Amino acid sequence: MTFSFTGVAYLLGFFATGLLAYRFFQYWRREKTIVSKLFFYFAAIFSFFMFITAIAGLFFAQNTQILKLTVIFAAFLQGLAVAIIGYLIVYLKFPQISPWLGFIPVFLLGLTATILTILLPFSPYLEEGGGINWGFQPKVDFIRFFLFLITFLPLIFILIQQIRISQDPIVKARALGISLILSFGIFTGLLDFFLERILKLGAVSSDIALGFLSIVVFIIIIRTQKLPSSDYVKK
Repeated sequence: MTFSFTGVAYLLGFFATGLLAYRFFQYWRREKTIVSKLFFYFAAIFSFFMFITAIAGLFFAQNTQILKLTVIFAAFLQGLAVAIIGYLIVYLKFPQISPWLGFIPVFLLGLTATILTILLPFSPYLEEGGGINWGFQPKVDFIRFFLFLITFLPLIFILIQQIRISQDPIVKARALGISLILSFGIFTGLLDFFLERILKLGAVSSDIALGFLSIVVFIIIIRTQKLPSSDYVKK
């Protein structure tokens, strides 16, 4: 077994997103709302993506075929996760239309990225610095990052509006925590898809950033995503 920083970084990411998924699951069970359910689905899918990538990085860092399959699964799972965010955005901001109009276009674009990932050649490998270089697919990388932007940014704006208008400190803290996590997600995607190559950084740079941000996200979840009391839910 060959050690890779990538596996460790995604393992930390799995712990952070796994805790987030568990918190949203608690919200869903307690509040019984569509919003908490959709957030749970989103976080659970992202946590599953982190888990698969962590396993590949920890145990199959020199197996090109496993790494290729991991990239394909990652493209599909990320596309599915952000499609749920697309559904959520329409549900929150445009209640007069079907939220599936937010899900389907994003999902199809994510599916396109997955198909292109399969069709276009790429060769992931373990760099000497201990980071996994997932290969270079400019068209796919652009689509995948574009999906993050068109879903994460609108949701961040919605959460910021909620922070401004809400008088409830629990709601404010929860919205702030989620918006920070989404912002970190955009930064990580920007580094992983573009800045790493533009600045000629090694693959381990993305792993260090992901590991650090995962720890920060873990702390944010602990501090802001607290389960409300039963008295609060009744109110």
